[in-house]
Amino acid sequence: MSTSYERQIDGIIEALQAHVLPNNADDFIRGQVFSVIFALNGLKLAADWKAGPLLQQVRVQDDAFAAVRRLADGMAHPEIPAAPRIEGDIVDAAHIESLRDDGDRLLGQLLLWATGEGVRADNPLAASEIERLLRGSICDQLKVELATTPKSMLQQIAGGDGDKAATPG
Repeated sequence: MSTSYERQIDGIIEALQAHVLPNNADDFIRGQVFSVIFALNGLKLAADWKAGPLLQQVRVQDDAFAAVRRLADGMAHPEIPAAPRIEGDIVDAAHIESLRDDGDRLLGQLLLWATGEGVRADNPLAASEIERLLRGSICDQLKVELATTPKSMLQQIAGGDGDKAATPG
């Protein structure tokens, strides 16, 4: 998505917040404007189907796979793909999403394996470190996901992003 596209959406949102909301006392219309602002924020975030954030998530997974491979050296473990799984300038969001989803499945299998009784009995230190690493990787992926998710419309209405628009000025 181009920066100018983001600026256009931001400009529309700013105009709605600065000029339409403060000058309208009708609660129904204000609610509709907040709905439009929410929809525009979602459109801005999802306009190019997020090849960038998906790539970030795949890279986080690849880092986790490489670390698990290193920590689980010599242990019998589920499949760990060779990393990096994406090389070059792949921008096909559907392909990247498929890699991300497959990576999630594999990370889940590795987490189940690392928390299993057999691995814990054989090598408790490595199993704990792998579990910690995998849980951290999942959290890192969620942070990427949350950064690209629009804020709740209710949060905006209640005063989150709508504070400056809710008070005429």
